[in-house]
Amino acid sequence: MTRLRGQFAIVAAVVGAVYATLVLTMGEYNFIPWHILLIGGSALSYYLNKAGHHIASTLLLFVLCNSFVYLFSSVGRPQDGIFFFYFITNTLCIVLIGYRYQWLIATLVLITLLLAIFAYLVPTRIAPVPQNITPQIERGIFLINLTISLLFGSYVLVILMRVNHQAESKLISKHHELAKTNEELDRFVYSASHDMRAPLSSLLGLISVAEKTQTPDETALCLSMMRQRIGVMEGFLKEITDYSRNVRTEVEKKPINVLNALQASLSSLNFLAERSKIEITLKVDPELVIFSDESRLLVVLNNLLANAIKYYDTQKSNPVIKISATIHQSRLTLTIEDNGVGISTEHQARIFDMFYRATTRGEGSGLGLYIVRETIQKLGGFIKLQSVAGTGSIFTVTLPVA
Repeated sequence: MTRLRGQFAIVAAVVGAVYATLVLTMGEYNFIPWHILLIGGSALSYYLNKAGHHIASTLLLFVLCNSFVYLFSSVGRPQDGIFFFYFITNTLCIVLIGYRYQWLIATLVLITLLLAIFAYLVPTRIAPVPQNITPQIERGIFLINLTISLLFGSYVLVILMRVNHQAESKLISKHHELAKTNEELDRFVYSASHDMRAPLSSLLGLISVAEKTQTPDETALCLSMMRQRIGVMEGFLKEITDYSRNVRTEVEKKPINVLNALQASLSSLNFLAERSKIEITLKVDPELVIFSDESRLLVVLNNLLANAIKYYDTQKSNPVIKISATIHQSRLTLTIEDNGVGISTEHQARIFDMFYRATTRGEGSGLGLYIVRETIQKLGGFIKLQSVAGTGSIFTVTLPVA
């Protein structure tokens, strides 16, 4: 409503200027101070609105407009059409004050009604009555008043329709988001309980075997397998944490050197056994900097690079991952290309779905790429996949620079 209130103040000033011009052409100078008062008061209302004093701005605008209308309705005649503007000022106060202050709206509407009745029944002649008003001029005044009141009233109604449409659109959007969240929550509970139950059952089995074994080698093997299962659970819990953090926390942008972020992500993946077997090339300007959320960007990089490393093609003698980053039209394009196992066509449409796994190779939860897509969308970007099974994959991430 702040913007709308400012627009109404400007319109009131313009109307005052139009009527000032009109009376000057008629040779009537007695009303000029009132027009100047309306224009100056509208400017003050605009300033109060910009300064955050919204109620004061609205009340000032209401008093100015009602006083202006009452002045002219008291010296004119009903057939001049000036009484149309009481409806406009009444609608104005309802729109600008809003639903919260119903008592104030009722008071201002009552004041407007009393002023209109008083001006009609008890002409007070606050200002001198113009003497040179011919029937032709009177008809012209009526048409001008009718036109301005209709245009202004239509403008108010259009604004109300637009505000209502925006509120309805937001409500529909929130409904879709809620439906999506509920659906994801159902799938999350089911899949998470399943993915947690499997390693826990495996741990219980290994504990049972370790308790019964008599040899140190078997005990060591059981402990190693337990450690592996715990690592799987830890990775799964980290993914859940990443997902929760992305949903619940606001984006905090700061300068990020893209090359440094990529190198930090690759360093954190050195523990992967496959890392030493793969050649990784970086084609990134060392001075390339964007304004984004660093923790979210690292989540994206860690997931995409970890997948490129884990799913390399063991049949190829030269596994390669190529990483490049460029800026075009205020957007960063980050490409991660590998010659790994690739993703078959039937899986590509669902590869970013929650808990969807395109292969049984590895022990992933199916959350990684889903988190990547959701995180990128939170940052205002998008991700695209190109892949051929047996040839490799190209993930292209596009993010705003600032």
